[in-house]
Amino acid sequence: MSLKEKLIKHPLIETMITVRGNPRVVLYTEPLWIIPYNLFIPFVSVYMAALLLTDRQIGLVASVLMLFRAVTAIFSGAVTDKLGRKLTTFIFDTASWSIPCLLWALSQNFWWFVVAAAFNGLMQIPDTSWTCLLVEDASKKSLVKIYSLLHMFAQVAVVFAPLAAILINQLSIVPAMRILYFFSFLSMTAKFIILYKYGDETEVGRTRMRDTSEMSIWQIMRGYGDIYKRIFASKDMLLALAISTIISIIGMIYGNFFGLYVTGTLLMDEYMLAYFPIIRSVIIASILFLLQPKLEKLGFRHPMLIGLVFFVVSYTLLIFTPVGNFYTLHILILCIIIDAIAFSFVIPRSDSLTQILIEPSERARIRGLIMVIVLGFSIPFGYLAGWLSDMDRRYPFALIIAFVVLMFIIIAANKKGLDALKLKLMQTKDFDEEVDHGKQT
Repeated sequence: MSLKEKLIKHPLIETMITVRGNPRVVLYTEPLWIIPYNLFIPFVSVYMAALLLTDRQIGLVASVLMLFRAVTAIFSGAVTDKLGRKLTTFIFDTASWSIPCLLWALSQNFWWFVVAAAFNGLMQIPDTSWTCLLVEDASKKSLVKIYSLLHMFAQVAVVFAPLAAILINQLSIVPAMRILYFFSFLSMTAKFIILYKYGDETEVGRTRMRDTSEMSIWQIMRGYGDIYKRIFASKDMLLALAISTIISIIGMIYGNFFGLYVTGTLLMDEYMLAYFPIIRSVIIASILFLLQPKLEKLGFRHPMLIGLVFFVVSYTLLIFTPVGNFYTLHILILCIIIDAIAFSFVIPRSDSLTQILIEPSERARIRGLIMVIVLGFSIPFGYLAGWLSDMDRRYPFALIIAFVVLMFIIIAANKKGLDALKLKLMQTKDFDEEVDHGKQT
């Protein structure tokens, strides 16, 4: 068998070729969003600092973003059901990404970033509608492969980051970022238009639109009280919420203050920030391809605990990295490698916990309400991390370590619940396999 034939028969490549309907349109248009996003995201906080924002102001912008995400998450399920998955995705993708990209490109001071964060916070609405658009008409058998492809696209897109590094090296951070943001506006807007033109409303979406056609958004939301009760009555869901909230806080702190710490304290050149995500992506992609099937047999608890230990090691090394000498770059690379290993063990499992527990018929509303809770708890920590960073740029990473330890304790204390969830998932997989086999025969 030739190399070409082997590649075509690879499960992920085969899925990408054979998938149809909304999943196909979503997959094929995703590079138009993920590539520009990866071009600018490593440099956001450095760009803000170059426009004379303080660390505390950068943290406050992060909290404003979380606040608007939390508020719009309340309405995300109702809006998605009322307008439909397709129209909701188009309107609010444009509002939450196209408009902020233009604002970021033209930003002059702190208030520009606050307004952009408010628009960007609308992302929680298309996050819900886009997910429904992707999964509701897809077969369960192909869903894991579709998500794997999306994740792999995100890793592959990172290889374009050196283009941003070259631009920054040539023009300096501010003019280079203005160009990158304007390019992102064009590319992302094209993606939203294509997805709207060639995507279709899902069957569940059409049903929910009919059911809610005579109802206002407020009437649709009246049932939220019962859904909240169901969420808080489930020990498994509370565990998933705790884990998701901690990961949200960690991601916000790391995303906003890693670049500042590396360039401002460790004295690395700004363009180097483009290369660190490449190292990270290579490690994550390798582990997902080579180890993930074996790790799945271990369930949730043990891989997550191992990954959290790796997180603590990575952030501890980062805090004690020497400044501006021969070892600085080498230790930074080691930190990123360990962080990537930790990510591969922890994040796929934490992401899947909530999805496994969500009732499919109420996916839009439950997902929206879960994000309200997660983001609501996350809001204060952007400003808190900025306040700590103003004192010492190592302190936000000490805060991350504290949250990782808390997450370790929570998972370690929930052995019975996670083992039961593992058994439930295995039984579900066995049932799905029997059904698939019955259909084939």
